[in-house]
Order: sequence, then C-alpha cells, then structure tokens
Amino acid sequence: MTNDRTVLTDEILHFLYRNASFQALEEEQQQILLAKFKHEPLFKEVVEISIALEEMIEEVEATLPKIQDKDFLFPQEQQKLLLKNRTVTCGNVLYVPFDEMENLYSPMIVIVQQSDSMSEYESFSKGTILPLFNLCALQKRDLIILPFSHTIAEPLIFKKGALQITLFERFLYKHLNGNAQIVPALQKALDLFDQDKINNQRDLMIITDNQFNDFQPLIESDFTERLRELSIDISVIAMSETDFEVQPIPFADKVFFANE
Repeated sequence: MTNDRTVLTDEILHFLYRNASFQALEEEQQQILLAKFKHEPLFKEVVEISIALEEMIEEVEATLPKIQDKDFLFPQEQQKLLLKNRTVTCGNVLYVPFDEMENLYSPMIVIVQQSDSMSEYESFSKGTILPLFNLCALQKRDLIILPFSHTIAEPLIFKKGALQITLFERFLYKHLNGNAQIVPALQKALDLFDQDKINNQRDLMIITDNQFNDFQPLIESDFTERLRELSIDISVIAMSETDFEVQPIPFADKVFFANE
C-alpha cells in the first residue's frame, strides 16, 4: 500500500511559491519537484529550518531602518558603465554583450563542510543555504555550492539561482564523510572567482564547525591577501563560538554562530 501522506504543508507550499528560485521554474518543473519531494522528511526538515531562519531575519530587520529599492539595486548609470567595460573591440567592430545584461552580479559561492563531525548539522546547514536560492534568483546570479570534507565534491552550480531538480536532489541527499580539510576548498573557491569576469559583489560563505585538521596551513597561507585582491566578502556560519575561537578563520568579514 503506497504512502500518500505528504510533507508539503500549507506553510511549506507558501514558502516555495513565493521563492524566486522556485518561481523561475516552468510550471511542469515545479510539479515534478513537488512530486519528487512530497514524501521526503529531509526536505520538510530543511524547508522548516529555512522558514524559521527567515522569520528570525525578518524580526531583526523590523528593528532596522527600511531600505529602499534604490539603495541596493544597480543604478542605471552603473549598469551602463559595466556594459561599457565588457564591450570588446575587434578592428572597427564593437561587440556589446547585450545578452549578459541580466548577469550583473558575480556568483555567490558557499563552502559547506560535510565531514563526520558535521553530520548532526546536515539539515541545519542545508536549511541555511536554501534562502540563498531566493536571493540569487532575484539578483539573477549563479549560486555555487562547494561541499568538502577531506576531499572536495564537484561544485553544484545553480544558474541564476534556479532550483534545477537534479542538482537540488544532489544538494539535498549528498553528504560526505571523514575528516575535514578547508584549505583545498578555499583554493577551489578562489579558482572559481578567478574565472568570474563580472567582478561585482563577490560573496563567499563558509559553513563549518571549525574542526578541520589543516588549521596551521590555513594560518600560513596567503588567503587574506588573495581574497582582498579579488574583492571577496567572506561570511562564516560557525556551529560553535568555542570551536571558532580555538580555530578561527582570520580573514572572515562577518561571523555568525549557530548556537546563539
């Protein structure tokens, strides 16, 4: 007898249908995604974590001055300048990348630790990442998720933040194991940013419990200088303030703690 009980509550459906990454899918793809995950408890748990985080952020934002659209959207003159800077001249011919006008932001890269020590935080980590799909879809920027443990998984590249079903399934169910080494993951992220030609608002998020076994190579590396040269803004979501103090990430611009 099949189990027809769905995990898709009204709250979860409301979250999905107002999410720009879900809206970017064709209606048929939306229904395929809902059908694929409607019986999956992990999907329900991850979305519920995202909803809780969203509500928490809204409570914080309610205490801050309201930001107008003009304060964070690209000014028209800046759009024109960006387009001009990316125009290629060949002889007397100018090649203007009009098809790239939508790609005004650099990719957002999320390095997420998936070692044995992070297994209890798997749902939390993925629930933390899920709202970023909406942000990237609104900004029409690529979201690149880079899982790591002692090895680096193949980057999951969500074009313009859209919930590509096959990739999303890998994001949801794939989990690495073993010990963690953060230096190779950081190096891979830098390599990906090196390929970025837009060079506007490069964001790197690191999700970790700070229990990686290559802390000394991290400290001795030149990451601080290289990140500054590439104008990358680094945010860290650490599982524990205590563990972060033992093995800090010294070049982080912002640090948030999951146990707060």
